[in-house]
Amino acid sequence: MKTDLTREQIMLIVDHARHQRSVASGEVSAVFLRKSALWLGHGIDKFLHLLLMSPTAHR
Repeated sequence: MKTDLTREQIMLIVDHARHQRSVASGEVSAVFLRKSALWLGHGIDKFLHLLLMSPTAHR
């Protein structure tokens, strides 16, 4: 059974698909931002730990 879609129905489907793509794109961006911030935080933490815990020569 084949149903013909009206132009309005097609436009609604396209609009819904664009909205879903936009939401998915936002989620990918948020995950990337979070992982980047975590990576940067760990790097800064390691650097500060190395800097503050390294032995210093007293002269």
